Amino acid sequence: MRFVFILKTLIVTGVFILSSYDIRADQTVTSLSSTELRLITEPWAPVSYEERGVAKGFAVELVHQLQHFVGSNENIEVMPWARAISIAEKTPKVLLFATSINEARRAKFHFVGPILSSNVSLFALTEDEIQINSVEDLKSIGTIGVYRGTIGEALLKQAGVLNLQLASFPEHSVKQLFKGRIRLWCQADVAVASLLEKVGKQSLGVKSVFSFDKIVLYLAFSKGSNKQVIEHWAKALTVFKRSGKFKRLHAKYFGDISVSVSDSVEILWLEN
Repeated sequence: MRFVFILKTLIVTGVFILSSYDIRADQTVTSLSSTELRLITEPWAPVSYEERGVAKGFAVELVHQLQHFVGSNENIEVMPWARAISIAEKTPKVLLFATSINEARRAKFHFVGPILSSNVSLFALTEDEIQINSVEDLKSIGTIGVYRGTIGEALLKQAGVLNLQLASFPEHSVKQLFKGRIRLWCQADVAVASLLEKVGKQSLGVKSVFSFDKIVLYLAFSKGSNKQVIEHWAKALTVFKRSGKFKRLHAKYFGDISVSVSDSVEILWLEN
């Protein structure tokens, strides 16, 4: 009887300890989620886009999964990239995704990831016999269409390539290419097929003529974001990657595209 009494006591005590732990965990999540973040992304299918007023895409699904973990229920806003990054640079507590990194952005954002990577390439019409051997050739090859405010624009300008036609939406450059208004289209490989489909064109209609650089994309948290909140999102991404769900989500949207994403998660804190 004494053994039974001790066993019951241990069970009750264990339940109390576990319950106390759950309560503390719930309180932590509630405390962190109460520090609300404004969630912003861009129309850049299949990574992110809007359909009938609802945000969709690879990065959107990923963020939704992470929201469940951190206890967030904020809606995701979809807007042109130039406007989105302008807001995030000036406003505290903003989560902007999916965001590539350069020196200027390291001074404005904390980064968690990576969540995606891609080559940035230049595309021409298939029948165009253009040949590009170096970045120098780009300066005199004709007009290059690029999505305004993106890393593609920054990379081209840094290389001294100024013969650019900037577009407010990524599909605008595709249309300009097929209308003959630009000769080259600068875009990340992961988005090319979706953008062509969106404007009713076939992938066979274009060809990659120059691979410019590789970008790695992250979740970007603006100045003023709570450090614990950022760490909680990083933990959520770590758990999601380790579960195997991240790879399945990547395959759902990108199939056999040979773009590897690290299984690890890092936080790159804002550099002053």
